Amino acid sequence: MTSSECVEGSVNVLGEGMPHLSELNGVDKATDKLVHVFGAMARGFSEGMRRRLFDEQEGLTRALIRARENAERALSDSEAKFEEIFSTSSVGMAISDLDGGLIRSNRALAEILAHRRGKVSALRLEEIFHPDDADYLRLRYQVLLDEDSLPFRERRRLLRADGEEALVFLSASVLRAPDGTPTYYVTSAEDVSDKHFLEGQLQFQAIHDVLTGLVNRHRFMGRLEETLGGKNKVEEITVFHLDLDGFRAINNGLGRDAGDRLLQTVATRLREVFEGETATIARFDGDEFGVLLENSPTTPSPASLAVRINDELAEPVYIDDEGIATTATIAVVHKPKPDTSPAELLRATDTTLQRLKQTGRRQWGTVDVEQNEQDRSRFALAGSMPGAWENGDFGIEYQPLVSLKDKSIVAMQALLGWDHTEQGRLDHERCLEVLAETGLSLPIGRWMLNQSCHQLRSWTDRFNGGLPKLYVELTKELAGDPDLVSAVQAVLTDACLSPDQLRLGMPVQALCMTDGLAEDNLEVLKDLGIGVVLYAFGTTRGDLACLEDLPVSAVKMSGLVVSRVDRQGEESLFVKSIRQLVPLVRESGTPVIVGDIETEAQLDWWRDAGADTVQGDFVGTAGSPQDTEHLFVA
Repeated sequence: MTSSECVEGSVNVLGEGMPHLSELNGVDKATDKLVHVFGAMARGFSEGMRRRLFDEQEGLTRALIRARENAERALSDSEAKFEEIFSTSSVGMAISDLDGGLIRSNRALAEILAHRRGKVSALRLEEIFHPDDADYLRLRYQVLLDEDSLPFRERRRLLRADGEEALVFLSASVLRAPDGTPTYYVTSAEDVSDKHFLEGQLQFQAIHDVLTGLVNRHRFMGRLEETLGGKNKVEEITVFHLDLDGFRAINNGLGRDAGDRLLQTVATRLREVFEGETATIARFDGDEFGVLLENSPTTPSPASLAVRINDELAEPVYIDDEGIATTATIAVVHKPKPDTSPAELLRATDTTLQRLKQTGRRQWGTVDVEQNEQDRSRFALAGSMPGAWENGDFGIEYQPLVSLKDKSIVAMQALLGWDHTEQGRLDHERCLEVLAETGLSLPIGRWMLNQSCHQLRSWTDRFNGGLPKLYVELTKELAGDPDLVSAVQAVLTDACLSPDQLRLGMPVQALCMTDGLAEDNLEVLKDLGIGVVLYAFGTTRGDLACLEDLPVSAVKMSGLVVSRVDRQGEESLFVKSIRQLVPLVRESGTPVIVGDIETEAQLDWWRDAGADTVQGDFVGTAGSPQDTEHLFVA
């Protein structure tokens, strides 16, 4: 009860009631005493109110003092924290007035700008801006002030004390008073020079070869796409695709360091060859390079450039006193069609390279579209061969070898056939051509040997005696297989055949190889009683040497020889040499077999030349076991 109304009500109640109390009867001057009591009560109430108000004021004063002390302490802490952050931050910071005068900056900004003693010596903010960015940034700061826009953050350049550039993320904002009046600019600068350098390195490595500094295949493909039909289309271009000759021998013989040095030298010399021309030079993979040349009226011909490339590469470079050099096989595409895709173009040059490398080193040639289509078809077949092999799409046909002396069948040759889903039946020669591009020569060759031997066993069980021998031509890989002899013995045993019932053909190319595995196999097979025929004879250097040194039972002329003799006249030097070769072979006691006989004229020619045995559609077509067994059962 602290209000004045409470005092007034209390005095009224007591003043009216107390004089009539029985206890006051006879008390001297009772009325005066009651007034004194009421006055004391009012005075006490007033004193209590005064003390209470004082206490409240004292508490408020103490609270205000505490609040002020807390505010001063918080401000001091805030200033200390600001000072700590401002001074030790790795981000450069500056405070400037609204006219651009530099009031304060931190050590990080001084380090970014390469100012000594940790202090920026500039007096105005714009003095640290790069001259090319200064006008724009002044306008940007003014917009920030006038339009009360949000702080900005941009990638900009600052000017270092040494005159170099510092790349930073520049941020700026306006510091305002409580009433919203702008007072200062606060600027921060995050140094991203190292980050920019790293980004540049990563970007460079993404499109360049680290070892040579040339662009990589990905970037080359992009440039090729641009010049063929993109925004930077060029009217006439030439593309060179290089594959270094014998690079593996240098790597294996002298070490990878020597190989890397040679690759760097190749890159340097290619730059020299195309100096002055608009050219993109790339290293693809390993020892492959590419050149995209934008032709001009003064650009040399592709032929002269290809020759010059090899002339430059053939100059030795000395590495640890070893003079090493290389040459290149080069595929050239001159003036490709604009609608050609980069992938298609490089696929064509890669196919051409593979064909050129088969003819020797230091070759160059232009892309032959027709030949490439044939090669691509062969590669496509090779790619689908494993699936066809697994699906059982291969079969074996048999064709007779006929004696020219009495027209008797002396052997049945096993021929591979492939029932292709799109191209139909592929004959033996086509199968072998495709097989050479795969790793299936050994498994398919062994399967063919096993199947044909069991077929001969089946014929032997069904017919009485007089059966011809089985003739199977081995691929180059199977002829040199270290396990060939054991595989042949296992097949003969499993089929219950004697060695003299089987004749095996070995290609001259396999017997001319330096490792000697095929030659060792031949010797052992001969000792086992198996006759070995030297086939693909007449086209390989060393044919006669093989015939003279090896115990072969016959030779079979190459189909290329047969077709060339058929095309050329008797006056041809080649035809004359074959007429002399056949008697020479027979004089050594070795019979001569000729395949691919398709006409009577061919048959007569080879009979006159002295051949012993012939094979071909003219004397007997190939067919299934059921279709051909009537030829030798009469």
